[in-house]
Amino acid sequence: MSEKKQTISEQADEIRRELDNLIGDNDDLDVDSDPTDLPIINQPSTPMVNYAELKGKASKQAQKTITSLMKFYLDADIIEKDEYIKAKKQMDEMTMASLIYQLQAGEKALTTLLETIDGGELAPRMFEVLATLQKSMLDIIKSQTMYLMAAEESTKRIARDAELYNKRVNDSEIEKAIGGEEAGNVMRGTKDLMAKIQMGITNSDEDIEDIEIEEIDE
Repeated sequence: MSEKKQTISEQADEIRRELDNLIGDNDDLDVDSDPTDLPIINQPSTPMVNYAELKGKASKQAQKTITSLMKFYLDADIIEKDEYIKAKKQMDEMTMASLIYQLQAGEKALTTLLETIDGGELAPRMFEVLATLQKSMLDIIKSQTMYLMAAEESTKRIARDAELYNKRVNDSEIEKAIGGEEAGNVMRGTKDLMAKIQMGITNSDEDIEDIEIEEIDE
């Protein structure tokens, strides 16, 4: 029994010596006095994302897109002077900037998740999150496309309404400008017509008087 205990003790001492050889001298690894003595494991570092800068770029891209869309269908005077168009332009830019930012942030998260899986994190939960994130990315892309199409149709409708309104205003101004002249022309035309009718009646009477009746022999 004692020999067996001695053998187990010797085995424990041997294992302890092997661990000491692997770890090294305890004096060289004093965590309490110098935490920097801990061994550093090299891991791939992911660059930090500046989300404020990312949001700023999304806002600039949205402003450029909406401005180009409105300039394609509307005159510059309408965009700059009409209060409704300016308010609508601002709202469209805010919505488009939010969609662009969410899309770009989702791409960053998707890239980080793929790198984590490639690094050896193969838990089933990671793949479930990956599938959910990919579906969300597709929904954002679809929403961005649909909103851009809706903004384009709305701008087209505004352009048509503005054209009809301007035409109506111009026609009204023309009618006011030439209204008096047209009335005078009608009056003069009526008087001339009556004078010509009277003259025609007089000439007819004179012609009738000048006609000589000739007897026709049977």
